[in-house]
Amino acid sequence: MRRLATVLLLLLLPLAALANGPWTGEWITSWRDDGDHLILRQEGSRVTGSYPLYGGRIEAVAEGRTLQGSWTQGNDSGRFLFVMDRDGASFTGRYDDGEWWTGSRTQAPPATTGLNQSTPRDAFRQFIVSGNLARGGRSDAWALAIGAVDFSGLEAGLGRQEHLRLVQELFALIDLTTFRISAIPLATDAAEVPFTLHQSGSGARLHLTLVRGEDGLWRLRMPDAAALDAARRQLLVLTGGRFPPADAWRQMRNPRDTMRSFLEGMADWQGEGRALALSTLDLSAVPEVLREGEGAMTAQFLRRALNHIGLVGLQSIPNDGADRAPYIHFSHPAGSIVIAPVSQEANAPWRFTAQTVRDAARIFNAVESLPPPLATPPGLIPHARFFVLRDLTKAHAPALLGRIGQTEYWQILLGLLVMSGAVLVGTIGARLARRGMDAVVGGEESGASFTWALGIVIGISLAAFFPDLIGMPEHFRRYSLPFFGICLTIAASVVAWRVFGAAGIILARISSRSASATDDILFTLLLATARLMVVVAGFLSVAHFLSIPTGGIIAGLGIGGLAFAFASRETLSNVFGAGILVTDRPFQRGDWISSGEIEGAVEHVGIRSTRVRTAQDSVMVIPNGKLSDSTINNLGSRRLRLLKTTLPVTGGANPQALESFIQALRQRIREDEIFVAERTDIGLAAINEGGIGVEVITYMKVASAAAERETRHEFLLDVVHLAQACGLTLGQGMLAPEGPVA
Repeated sequence: MRRLATVLLLLLLPLAALANGPWTGEWITSWRDDGDHLILRQEGSRVTGSYPLYGGRIEAVAEGRTLQGSWTQGNDSGRFLFVMDRDGASFTGRYDDGEWWTGSRTQAPPATTGLNQSTPRDAFRQFIVSGNLARGGRSDAWALAIGAVDFSGLEAGLGRQEHLRLVQELFALIDLTTFRISAIPLATDAAEVPFTLHQSGSGARLHLTLVRGEDGLWRLRMPDAAALDAARRQLLVLTGGRFPPADAWRQMRNPRDTMRSFLEGMADWQGEGRALALSTLDLSAVPEVLREGEGAMTAQFLRRALNHIGLVGLQSIPNDGADRAPYIHFSHPAGSIVIAPVSQEANAPWRFTAQTVRDAARIFNAVESLPPPLATPPGLIPHARFFVLRDLTKAHAPALLGRIGQTEYWQILLGLLVMSGAVLVGTIGARLARRGMDAVVGGEESGASFTWALGIVIGISLAAFFPDLIGMPEHFRRYSLPFFGICLTIAASVVAWRVFGAAGIILARISSRSASATDDILFTLLLATARLMVVVAGFLSVAHFLSIPTGGIIAGLGIGGLAFAFASRETLSNVFGAGILVTDRPFQRGDWISSGEIEGAVEHVGIRSTRVRTAQDSVMVIPNGKLSDSTINNLGSRRLRLLKTTLPVTGGANPQALESFIQALRQRIREDEIFVAERTDIGLAAINEGGIGVEVITYMKVASAAAERETRHEFLLDVVHLAQACGLTLGQGMLAPEGPVA
């Protein structure tokens, strides 16, 4: 929802700007070496503006999406050209010397601290707060820092860019020290206030002076080049004579770096900053399944608590990682905000302690009524649905902010409402789904278990957003999440089992209607494999909700794999045998097969065994491993079925009658398309005391045993009629037909 609102806002920004001219508004600009906050105002075709960091001004003329004019920055000036993109939210431009100058529209107003410089402490606070804002991404805040510095002791003629460079270097040196703003006098009659900042973990010092100007405002005097050089050499001894890398703070080697990582991570909560902010929290005491959600909620509470507590500058937090004593940032009967190393190893990172994580919500509740502080931590506070709802409740129904333990009344009421709605929707959805399954499979796989299981899946899935929405406390989620997670796992496994069963029935029906060689053996094996995967997935899911490391379970299965394979070699042989039967396809369901003592029609192929129904209507269960290694005679896969029989003539036999009978048989076979006439052989086979034997050898073009039996029946019945027509008698000594009859 928030992303949708952001998109709509970006679409509406250009339209809002058009009301006062397309160029009117505030822009974040960039050029090769830096950037600034550009404020433009359009009246007709005339556009004026300023960018405060460099003290620059522009005057230009707009022609549609094109803006051309001049810029003035101290004693420097030049021409520029901007072309607004079609979305109205950005522009591309360049200086007259060819360098690029781009910008994007923003709602963020110019940086401000809300502070003044009426006292020495206020002036130093202004410099520190502005510097932290600028370093945190608001580069235009350097203009505020420049305004809090006195450059009168330096050589004349320094431009704005040189002032900016000096201010940034001075802030970098101050950032290497640790101090309390209370050490700076609040009021004095003197015109100058010298003071010294100390570096933690060394004897290095930085000597500075605050001076009162003719306008009555206090400013920080910029040290001369020699003083800066001397301070630089002292303060950089601990880092080998160089400033720490720009991103060294991300390693969280001291309390200050951890606090900065948290604040900057929260400022980029919707991007990569979320992971950075969560990495500053010691979540080791939180069950693994809760860490992502509980970490996010803790971070939101902690960030807002810090905003109420206030923070003049990160430099008030120690940056000496060698001192392994925990840093207490704030202490209250409701809880403390403490940053401590995760271990006593030299390079171990510092994090907000596990106790701080547990106390974050209580600390927020304790400090939220404080009036706004003089200075807040740098960076933005990310949006959170929970706090939006809580603020609405606070504004319209403050009585619902009462608590039972750590749970507020409105959380309980909204939770009951959400759960009731989830139960209702789940019940209706499950019943509709059952009717649909009954229509598809005829009720063979649906039932009460499918209905209640699907209802649970729908209900819990709909309520999944509920804990984050209302900020459910960790002590409640510690038990509710595993319980509902296991219920969801079991219910989802039942639903999947039923759905796979229904899919098996549908595929079996398709296979039975198919005239191709494709059979349902593959479908049966896939169904069994899918159901096995459901069981395994359910087991791993339950382990996840119980915070049992699934990686360790999988690794344990790998370590014990050889022992398991040896102990279950027969079972594994049957499983692999099933795969061989599916891959090679030696038969399909319904085929009559013969393999050693095994003879019958294939009924089912499972993961472990194959069922064959014999001619005696018994069922033989053959292990797949044994069957896949055997020689299989698949009589059901014959393209032609052999009909071979000897007809004993016991009466009326004479040469003319026998010849007429043989010709009649040949004519009968030629007239029937089922028989292969060119592969038919009919003639006298034997003369003995039982009669004269007429042998018939031919082939039938039938695809199944049932069709073979029907064709054989019709042919032999016609044989009896033909014998009678020729005056012959077929005796009781008729030999049994050769070939299987399935």
